[in-house]
Amino acid sequence: MKTTLLILLLGLSFVAQGQSVTEEILAQNRAMETAYNNGELIAIADYYSSEAQIIGPRTLIEGNDAVVNYWKGLEGRHVNWRLENTEILPYGDIVIQRGVSYLKFLYEGKEVESVVRFTLLWIQEDGSWKIKIDHYSPL
Repeated sequence: MKTTLLILLLGLSFVAQGQSVTEEILAQNRAMETAYNNGELIAIADYYSSEAQIIGPRTLIEGNDAVVNYWKGLEGRHVNWRLENTEILPYGDIVIQRGVSYLKFLYEGKEVESVVRFTLLWIQEDGSWKIKIDHYSPL
């Protein structure tokens, strides 16, 4: 009986921890959207680890300075960003997140929307969850 209770409590603790991590990752998503929508594009780089990589078709961006420049490239052209989460999988010290990104920006004076499927690898750095790998592909 005591063993069953202990196993149950450990299981509940693991579920609660997973929910907490999920909430933290979703809060990071909302903060990134807000930064973009408010034109604070350089602030988005703060959500990436110091050795982050952004990987997409014909794109490989490595390191914090390159991530800052990537987001800075949209200054004055941002319109709106919405992240749709489809799955968050905590695995101890890392979290894998999958979803769809709807990023609107101005291109040659016209509003366009980039819709991509993304997979993010989150790690703990300086006491918070940071993106280590940001992989995307167009839909």
